[in-house]
Amino acid sequence: MKNKLLIALMVLSVYGTAQTADKRNNISIGGGKESYNGHLGNSWFNLSEEWYGFGNISYSRYLNKSFDAMLNASTGDIGRCRDDDASLSVLNLYARMTTVVIAAKYKLTNGYIFKEDAKLSPYIFLGAGYNNLVDIWNHKDCNAGNYVTLNGGLGVTYNITQRYNIGYRMGFGYYTKAGSVDYITTGMHAMFMQHTFCVGINF
Repeated sequence: MKNKLLIALMVLSVYGTAQTADKRNNISIGGGKESYNGHLGNSWFNLSEEWYGFGNISYSRYLNKSFDAMLNASTGDIGRCRDDDASLSVLNLYARMTTVVIAAKYKLTNGYIFKEDAKLSPYIFLGAGYNNLVDIWNHKDCNAGNYVTLNGGLGVTYNITQRYNIGYRMGFGYYTKAGSVDYITTGMHAMFMQHTFCVGINF
């Protein structure tokens, strides 16, 4: 009798864990590396560039099988060291950047492209962000202030269980105001890229 009761409890436990279609919320925490691209140079995918790290927290809300709403916040350092052969007019860049992004996330595991219950769940996202830049050393190493960005990117989530997951996200930010970050108001607008590794929970 005790063995039958134990088996029944185990079955109920697995069944309860599997009912995650009703768990519409996800919170994840993590961090990673962010890189600058602009008049001072391009640090994207540059393995010799210094590491500028950040911490991250993200909240997602299930809307339907194709879309989630996402709120993402991060804070950390961003910079760019001038090249050895660069003009003396090119300065180093170093700033503390805090970013809040609101985005729509399109999930490829929606039953149309991949199965909804797939372990590996890729997605793309598009939104807008509010960014605060602080000149940490007060050396005019950045154009400190508050700026708006257009944001987008792609990511993938691996569902360890129906409740717990890990993920990677590559996000981009495009500053809408010329001269944001690096003072230079002609030509291209500054951009940044973030590589985020995170762990999350559905509830």
